Amino acid sequence: MGKKALLALLPFLAGCVIFTSDSQDVQTEIDEHRSLWDVAAITDYSIRFQNLCFNCLPEFLIPVRITVRDDTIDTVTDLDSGDPITEFAVGVFPTIDVLFDFIQNAIDNAASQIDIRYDAVLGYPTDIDIDPSRSFFNDDSRFEIREFQELN
Repeated sequence: MGKKALLALLPFLAGCVIFTSDSQDVQTEIDEHRSLWDVAAITDYSIRFQNLCFNCLPEFLIPVRITVRDDTIDTVTDLDSGDPITEFAVGVFPTIDVLFDFIQNAIDNAASQIDIRYDAVLGYPTDIDIDPSRSFFNDDSRFEIREFQELN
């Protein structure tokens, strides 16, 4: 890649950091970013959450707004319809702390691929792509976290 092409990509890479399972120390990276998140001490926030896994049930693939109060999910809203989602299985819609736990679990279980992007300021994950095993087809988990907003 030429120097001009690389420079053209820099604005798109600003504000995010990418780490993969090929990195020297994925554990150190998650520890550093979770520390940023912990220091921020944000317990009330909303995020736009999208599950992008290939083999998920269609009802799990809708884009949602998750509102968290006191580190607990308060509301989940279907962004396509604007309707609240009141019934869902535990773990379908995560808090940021749950996402960190999910990544840590992948590290602890030696997932074959871990690709994570983190917010450079607050440390929360913005893109998660984890393949637990290269032996199985379509067993990866992919999530996007966007439009983070701290709430009063």
